[in-house]
Amino acid sequence: MTRPRLAGLLPVSIVSFTFACLALLGVGSVFAGNGGPPPFGGTLTVSGSVEQMYIAHADPNAPVNISGPGGFSFDGTTDDWGGLVLRDVPAGSDYQVVLGGPRGGGFSIDVLAPGDHPSASFYSAQTLDPSTGYFETRDGTLLAYQVVLPDPDVFGPGPYPVVIDYSAYRPSINFFDGVGSRFPALGYAAVGVNMRGSACSGGSFDYFEQIQAIDGYDMVEVLAAQDWSDGIALIGKSYPGISQLFVAATRPPSLNAIVPGHVIGEFYRDVAYPGGVLNFAFAAVFSQDQDERSAWPSSYSQVNERTDPSNPLFDPVCLENQALRLQNVSMEAGIFGNPYDGAYWQGRAPETLVGDIAVPTLLVNAWQDEQTGSGPAKLLERFDPNVPARLLGMNGDHGEYFRGDIWAEVVRFLDVYLGESTAAEVAAYEAEPPVEILLEVDRDGIAASRFSLPSFEAAGSGRRWWMESGSLFSTPAAENDTSSFNYDPPGLLDFAGGWMMPGQNQWMPPLQDRATFTSAPLDSQLVMAGSGSVDLWVASSEPAVDLEVTLTEIRPDGTEMLVQSGWLRTSARALDGSSTALRPRHTHRVEDELPLDPAGFVPVRVELFPFAHVFRADSRIRVTVDGPGGNRWRWGFAPIPGGSDAEVIIAHGPDHPSSVVLPVVGAAVDAGDYPDCSPAEFSSAVSSQPCREATGLPGPEADRLPPPAVPVPVAGPVFVALLSLLMLLTGLFGQRLYWRRG
Repeated sequence: MTRPRLAGLLPVSIVSFTFACLALLGVGSVFAGNGGPPPFGGTLTVSGSVEQMYIAHADPNAPVNISGPGGFSFDGTTDDWGGLVLRDVPAGSDYQVVLGGPRGGGFSIDVLAPGDHPSASFYSAQTLDPSTGYFETRDGTLLAYQVVLPDPDVFGPGPYPVVIDYSAYRPSINFFDGVGSRFPALGYAAVGVNMRGSACSGGSFDYFEQIQAIDGYDMVEVLAAQDWSDGIALIGKSYPGISQLFVAATRPPSLNAIVPGHVIGEFYRDVAYPGGVLNFAFAAVFSQDQDERSAWPSSYSQVNERTDPSNPLFDPVCLENQALRLQNVSMEAGIFGNPYDGAYWQGRAPETLVGDIAVPTLLVNAWQDEQTGSGPAKLLERFDPNVPARLLGMNGDHGEYFRGDIWAEVVRFLDVYLGESTAAEVAAYEAEPPVEILLEVDRDGIAASRFSLPSFEAAGSGRRWWMESGSLFSTPAAENDTSSFNYDPPGLLDFAGGWMMPGQNQWMPPLQDRATFTSAPLDSQLVMAGSGSVDLWVASSEPAVDLEVTLTEIRPDGTEMLVQSGWLRTSARALDGSSTALRPRHTHRVEDELPLDPAGFVPVRVELFPFAHVFRADSRIRVTVDGPGGNRWRWGFAPIPGGSDAEVIIAHGPDHPSSVVLPVVGAAVDAGDYPDCSPAEFSSAVSSQPCREATGLPGPEADRLPPPAVPVPVAGPVFVALLSLLMLLTGLFGQRLYWRRG
């Protein structure tokens, strides 16, 4: 017997409870979306969808009985607003639905398969006003959109090439990042579309479920059918960047190109649990915010205005489209409820489907991205080799896509594939190396230098340096020895200042004890691009610890520049068979967990996230090993707790040759002078690569520093007290998670 997966909000976490308490005390706001049946209006709808079915505008709490092919059976009720969504329903015909209540009755419906696409006439029959409105998807759901056309006095009457921003933010109401002005100024029609279950679009929301990608197929085709449209590309960064990968993998026939920026290769390893360690500060805040954005009432005031009959902006369709919001699936519950890799994460992993993309693609990726990280650089190798896919990589933060040299490359790409380029011009562009690396990009997006590579794996097996006490050498150590540090990472209470840390161009002194390994000054310049691997032999007084490894450059003037970091929970050290010398990949399955050996050292490989950097002659390479926290703006972790008696020991020498492998490439780069970097002000002119004063050259004892006090901005006593309560409760929740993980 086949049973469906019920939609609906799972129990809220302590995080949500805490924010609700703060709201009751007058701090912030909370949107419960849980009153009596709202005045939605609307006609009773009982419909099949793509491996789903839904009921909208029925009687509240009405009994529902469904039977179908293959022994399918369901008994339940509608929610308090008369809605129900069943997910993971097998495709098939003649499902029988018996709905109770005064508005009920019997219904026969069909459930579609992902490949059951409508005919072209379904799309051409829809005429969209080039301003705002709704279009219909294959299951009858209405998605909200807005259009901004180019100035006809400058670009003529059209039709125009179209770029689409597709997300669950509010692109159908307000564009982010100036999309509604940047692209029309270049002659492109800018379209913003809200995913189902968000803003004024109908349906219910589940983060990157399959139906959102299939809606994207319908979106591309209906927009391509408009008389003001001439060519389609998907654009944008972050959420609308990630959505491009899912939509393009469905292969809409009218899609010409995509430009996904600041995306995610897979959510588990790249952001939510890097190395198996919960990225509490970013993942928790983002997921809770998304739950509140897609709820009704929404945390977006513009949505609430349009669903308020007394407001001049009232839109009755927008109000009617909120009817299934109680069937939203909590993203926050999904993240916290899945601390290991598995079906939840792999079903939302772009890396599993980019091989199906068949249109030209330009990936834009920043190594120090404080939100989505640099893992997506590894996506390029997963594309079909016959598809013209490119990677544009640079240092920087989550906003580089729309800046300086990066924005120029985005525009160049779109002009090639949506402009009037000749076949020869397209061929010349596609003949360029597929990987372009920008170095030392400043805060305006201007690169100091650049180089090209045939692939992002051009470093091969990399170059290895071996660890000795406080030092890195190009040859293995001759004698056995150890280095150690006290394991006591800054926990969530210490991170009360963590969410208020200095920005991405500032770097505080070390927050905890650590072990450092530093090379001699380099004889010549080294250019690196790719992932790295810090291969340690570890013992500890604890059964498991969380490690952070950080690569830095020690400049001749005594400043230390941040390059990249990586993380790993030692109990999650089991390796997947796809691991390489430069890229350890861990399974992150509960059945593969391994405690540390109290009787000896065990091998632990930690991936340095993808990066590119030029180490000039006379600089030193440094690798630091400590607990998580303090080296990535906006990433705050929920680590396994340490203490004054917790010690991590790293062995090095012939018996246990701890080392680091770095992705040295043979690129010719004219690096020029060192960029400005002022450790006295904890700042740097290079985007997201801050500097601080280097310590301990090269002996490890000089680095055994007590953690300095983290400065907390001045705030009122009530706010500080409430923030402390929040940190306490979220800290307790985090402890429950990491003890459960072991």
